[in-house]
Amino acid sequence: MGVALVPESARTDDSGWDFRVTHIRATDGTHWILRRPRRPEAADQLAVEGAVLSAVRDRVPVPVPDWQMHTPDLVAYPRLPGEAAGSEDPTTLVYGWSMDPLAHPDRYLEPLARCLAAVHSTPLDGTGGLPGAHPADPTAVRSRIADKLTRARTELELPAARLRRWQDWLDDDRLWPDRLVLVHGDVHPGHTLVEPHPSGPPALSALLDWANAGIGDPAADFVDMLYAGGTDVLDRLLNAYRAAGGEVPDGMRSHILARASFIWVHVALRGLDTGRPVWVETALRRMAR
Repeated sequence: MGVALVPESARTDDSGWDFRVTHIRATDGTHWILRRPRRPEAADQLAVEGAVLSAVRDRVPVPVPDWQMHTPDLVAYPRLPGEAAGSEDPTTLVYGWSMDPLAHPDRYLEPLARCLAAVHSTPLDGTGGLPGAHPADPTAVRSRIADKLTRARTELELPAARLRRWQDWLDDDRLWPDRLVLVHGDVHPGHTLVEPHPSGPPALSALLDWANAGIGDPAADFVDMLYAGGTDVLDRLLNAYRAAGGEVPDGMRSHILARASFIWVHVALRGLDTGRPVWVETALRRMAR
């Protein structure tokens, strides 16, 4: 990489699900991000992430990470400007915002919507085949969710009302996409940076952490923003997405709400798979509400 780093400046962020992140300063004063995968499957996803970043870099209206080093064990890139729009408590999994996303939608939600519209309209033949990504088969999305629900019913005690809702959602053909698109896969406040402007409130300055990017259901890119900000944020974001040229078919909002409800199954199963019982307990409590 050819950059001399200052070891005593290193600050570790261990909150990520898939990667350990280190913030560190170089001797020339620039700041860098070092990401190390927690598990082999996270390392495998780096090839997809790199291909997606190459495909979207010149399409989205804000900067994305520019990898200067990429090995199976380490990714390094200059830190992008701004601070996270919010952060998730690692125990309760509740988001706290560093700014009000609804106060100035033209500074945050609208540029974020333009980013999503640009990503979702990226030609799939320009992504280098996305090595290791799932095939672009819309039925595969529903099948993977159905498989997760089957596993969860075996390994967890799920509320009966939730089970009925999820099964109805899986059975309703009107709610599921008829085509898949390129998605970021993990759009939440912690992966959006905002930067203060002398003439006004903070504005979106970067979109981070494309580790879950790939070919998928466009609704997936709205779920975490709904969870973090509620239906008011979702509705403003969907309206801005439509204005930016994004497709919002009938039933998409209901589909997003159902996906958001199902997020706790993902969290519980991830807790089981990674040995984090507190995630399982938190997810089961949320399901019971």
